[in-house]
Amino acid sequence: MIQMDSDFEVTPQLVQKLLSANSKEREQRLLRYYKGEHAIVDRKFDDETKPNNKIVTNECKRITNVSVGYFIGKPVSYSANNENKEYLEHLQAIFDLNNEQKINADLAKSASIYGYGAEVIYTSQSITGELEIRFAYLDLEEQDILLVYDRSVEKNLIMAIRHYTYKDVVKDTTIKEAHVYTSEALYHFRENDGEMAMIDADPHYFREVPINVYYNRDNISDFEDIVTLNDAYNILQSDDINESEYTNDAFLLIKGAIADDEEVQKMKEKRVIHIEDAEGAGVEWLIKNLNDTWKENLKTRIKNDIHSISATPDFSDSSFAGNQTGEAMKYKIKGLEDNRASKEREFKPALQRRIRLITNILNYLGNSFDWREIVPTFTANLPKADLTIVDINTLVDTGILSKDTARTIIPAIEDTADEAEKVQQENENYIELNTPKGVNLDDEQDEEALQDDK
Repeated sequence: MIQMDSDFEVTPQLVQKLLSANSKEREQRLLRYYKGEHAIVDRKFDDETKPNNKIVTNECKRITNVSVGYFIGKPVSYSANNENKEYLEHLQAIFDLNNEQKINADLAKSASIYGYGAEVIYTSQSITGELEIRFAYLDLEEQDILLVYDRSVEKNLIMAIRHYTYKDVVKDTTIKEAHVYTSEALYHFRENDGEMAMIDADPHYFREVPINVYYNRDNISDFEDIVTLNDAYNILQSDDINESEYTNDAFLLIKGAIADDEEVQKMKEKRVIHIEDAEGAGVEWLIKNLNDTWKENLKTRIKNDIHSISATPDFSDSSFAGNQTGEAMKYKIKGLEDNRASKEREFKPALQRRIRLITNILNYLGNSFDWREIVPTFTANLPKADLTIVDINTLVDTGILSKDTARTIIPAIEDTADEAEKVQQENENYIELNTPKGVNLDDEQDEEALQDDK
């Protein structure tokens, strides 16, 4: 973590110094392992004629896919009380514009691979000239993110640098650019002859650094602790294939006779071997005896260690059969659930910060919203016996559950505010269709007359 005093000035020298102190070796290594570029791929033998299979069993990718799918496979839902209905509608419109569900999934995947993910929040103009609030996922494979914090106990983010290198095919030159974000402005730098130069600086109104960081549990990759185990398993799998090829290339041992090339060829064609009667004469294949049991036990132990350390169960195991009870399943995935709960604790503050940054712009445009009134809700993505619609209606009718909360737990409802508006409109249409002509429900006398008729 890079920390420095808050009273800094953004200069080319400062940017150059920070970038030179930044190392992305760890992130690049983790990305290679996620993509299946493991150490076994680079293995070489001095004897190039020996079989050298390079089998990759990508446990790293499996762990990320299982963890992310369980954590955020079901989209995050948002709720607010009735007084904040307009506020929630504003947010939902912005979320829909930016494909919020996909960005959340991308951020969770990045946090699983690298230990953190990042997004940039910015404003732009629509075709009609209206101000739009946008946010975009920052792919760490394409660009680097450098985060700078202050020296306070809170460790507040005071600067973020998004930098990347690309090739100008027209000029046949390599260009390095850096975008520096502070709580007040966005600075654009470009490197010329090894020196950074400022291109422009634009103020913004987010009131905070508009780079939002989503951390993983313990700020590490989900598979960082099992990389060496995955390497060991790859070696065992590859050597199994190598030894199989050795067996296929077994030598024919002829005892008591010397055969030249022509005689060996005739033996192969006629499938008959004739040797003189001599003591110890005979023919046999010279092969290597393999201890399969020991190797399979070792691979099983490594596999179990991978599942245990990464807290991702083997769902192909027979213990996950369909006849398992819900309570039994809970104990089998307790490690995965603990992992998910840790992820939620890290992810939720970043979602709230995203809402806060968006709200700062909405309030700058004349509103008076409070970001603390929006509550994000996470739902684990695992088949289970959810409450039926009848159960939910019963809880609402008995006053145990509110209608707003009930909508958040029904999988078919993604936009709770929009659904509430539709229900209200249907109720109004129903009342209008079933009200006698000439009766004005806003008039007290008409209401009394309608009651008398009943």
